Amino acid sequence: MIDIDDLRKSQIELNGLTKAEESYTFYHDETNNIRKLHITAQGLNVEALKVFVLGGVVHEGAPRPIDIRSLRAAMRIQKTAPEIKLVHVAKGDFLDVLRSTKLTTFLRWIAGNGLTIQYHDLDPLYWSIVDIVDSIISNLRDHWLYQHHALLKGDLTAVLRGDLSATVNLFHRYGYPGLAAESRKPFLNDLIALLEHYSAVLPAQNAFILKQVLKAGRGLDGLDFIEGYPSHTLIDEFSTFYLCRIAVFKNSAHILDEEKSIQEHFLKTPLASGGKPVTNYRFADSKAEPGIQLADVVVGLLGKMHTYFTETSCEEVTTDRDNLTDTSLQNAELLRDLISASHDANIAFMNHVGSAHDIDKLDLFLRFHDGAYATL
Repeated sequence: MIDIDDLRKSQIELNGLTKAEESYTFYHDETNNIRKLHITAQGLNVEALKVFVLGGVVHEGAPRPIDIRSLRAAMRIQKTAPEIKLVHVAKGDFLDVLRSTKLTTFLRWIAGNGLTIQYHDLDPLYWSIVDIVDSIISNLRDHWLYQHHALLKGDLTAVLRGDLSATVNLFHRYGYPGLAAESRKPFLNDLIALLEHYSAVLPAQNAFILKQVLKAGRGLDGLDFIEGYPSHTLIDEFSTFYLCRIAVFKNSAHILDEEKSIQEHFLKTPLASGGKPVTNYRFADSKAEPGIQLADVVVGLLGKMHTYFTETSCEEVTTDRDNLTDTSLQNAELLRDLISASHDANIAFMNHVGSAHDIDKLDLFLRFHDGAYATL
């Protein structure tokens, strides 16, 4: 069994959470769950790296009926459709989706029916490489580097994203993330060479500092988080992120869309708290749970948005935002207001695992009223 209390305590202390004791009802769905991410001689096992999102909607208190008949009618969903999914609301990439008048109806309905959006997003490339920086700065014990670890990780992500095929080839060559001790210096040397080749993607000072950190890593006796682990396995599974949501809000109810791999994992390793089984969650058929149907649309939209940020430069994001008009602009503002309301209600409702530069794009595009987006 897995005891959730230690995980819960560490998350609350690390992120300064103050409302984790409250009682809520969460409806969860997911998008872009690739199950596993690993490296073969031919490259990654997936065609494209898209941002994983687990989330949906939440309301205060115990579960209550959610009647979406008025929403279905307003969006003119055919009676033959057994449930609402993103495909019924909008299609295409993020900018295409924003043009949908049905999305306007949907976002307004969420805001007007006592619901708040909640989600955890994860960039699989970022998650796969952060251990490089952490392995170095945890051993250097430099307070300044600790303060700027998020920026260093974001900078490294920008460099490695610049030529993903070269990055994957480098990782395959050295069996990353399971380096052999003798590969430590050659791996970092090749990583530095890649940084030098693509340094133009970073401000000069950022590139210089990142290079110095990587060079310092060559003098360490070990890289704790990327040596001795299984080779070529970047992400083994996604159950950790489900576990974290359930653990942090252990006094809340969690209703999750059926996901076979996650259900099997929880059956093999049941959750416990204080020696007793955790029973605050259940998996359900989305056709019978309107809250999960709403979650499908929410995570689908947010998955497209955060993937767009990973694929688009700050300059392009700014231009795209400046060019929004009519329905697209209205939907961007509605989404901004929903995210702001979620943050105001409880900062733990949102959790971002991605480059600091990509989170900056969230503010660039949605233009929060305070001019800065508070990340968790």
